[in-house]
Amino acid sequence: MNIAYVTHTRFPTEKAHGHQIARVCDALEHLKNEVTLVTPSIFTDIRQDPKRYYHLKSDIDMAYLPIFDALSSSFIPGKFAFHFTMYSYRRALKKYFASHTFDLIYVRSPAVLPALLATGIPVVIELHTLPKRNQKSFAAECNRCKKVVCLTGPMRKELITFGVKKAKIIVEGDAVDLDRFKKLPSAKSARHHFNLPDDRKIIGYVGSFVTMDKIEKGLQFIIDSLVVMRKNDEQVHGFFVGGPLEWAQKYRKIALAKGLREDDFTFHGMVPSKLVPDAIAACDVCVYPAPEPKKAFFARDTSPLKVFEYLAAGRPVVSADIPPLHGVLTKETVKLVHPGSVTSLTGGIREVLAKKSEAKARTARGLKLVQKHSWEKRMKRILDAL
Repeated sequence: MNIAYVTHTRFPTEKAHGHQIARVCDALEHLKNEVTLVTPSIFTDIRQDPKRYYHLKSDIDMAYLPIFDALSSSFIPGKFAFHFTMYSYRRALKKYFASHTFDLIYVRSPAVLPALLATGIPVVIELHTLPKRNQKSFAAECNRCKKVVCLTGPMRKELITFGVKKAKIIVEGDAVDLDRFKKLPSAKSARHHFNLPDDRKIIGYVGSFVTMDKIEKGLQFIIDSLVVMRKNDEQVHGFFVGGPLEWAQKYRKIALAKGLREDDFTFHGMVPSKLVPDAIAACDVCVYPAPEPKKAFFARDTSPLKVFEYLAAGRPVVSADIPPLHGVLTKETVKLVHPGSVTSLTGGIREVLAKKSEAKARTARGLKLVQKHSWEKRMKRILDAL
């Protein structure tokens, strides 16, 4: 098929959604489709082409549409800038699809969905969150789509309450590029690369520290667990890989204020995509923390890329037990702990470190599970559903 993937954000981007978009396009190409990534001409300071930046198997054909970027304007108030930018982009999309023919449009942004439906080309929308307003009209738009892909079971249930037809909805979480994890360095080699201590157990978190630039993902719980274990003289070291930089600086100050020493943790900052497997390989335990699922992101929406990467790297995983993960993770594949509980998280990390045979068995089952969640298999399931 000839597929247009439409995104409404700058591309390439260092943010996690850019990685996800690139992997979806790469998988579609690998499945013998022709893919054009349609994106607004918003400034990005990334100078590498997408194939090199995201370490893809194939080049991505790009269509940059000229728009009025109000987000970069100094005279349009911030809360209106996005709406002006999207208005301009929707007009550009209308013009583009009037002169370009595709078999399918794939999109992950509801902001441009009406303009795409107007083209008459079949549309698949992949939802990463749901609107708080105008839910009935949004459901009507979804019902006009060929299919609606949502990341989690809880998201599917809520879409149905909006009025989206059950037959329209596919549940597919995020996935992982398994090829990146085939040749991992030894734990010792990876630790030396990142200047980590050899005489302590490395408790790792690799991924964005916040989502939507403001929702914290729970690093404070890992820090608090490290405080508890170091007070008991347990030989552990926190390894935090990601950003943004201002949040890394914030958490570093928190760690020091709580009594950790400089040699008790490492905040490395963001690493290129190709080094993510190496960073995970350095860890004895990989942690996915989360607060109590009061916000929609943790109660309904999240399908964290990092969990799939942890599993693909064959590392023991301690994960918060939140509803969106129930469709993928079980106590047979990861150590599940209560979200928002330092006591439970600390106990989970201690158990994984102490009961090595149980941790090894979980890891083996997790590695088997994740083989079903490659990007290619994910996208084949979606295309087959059409």
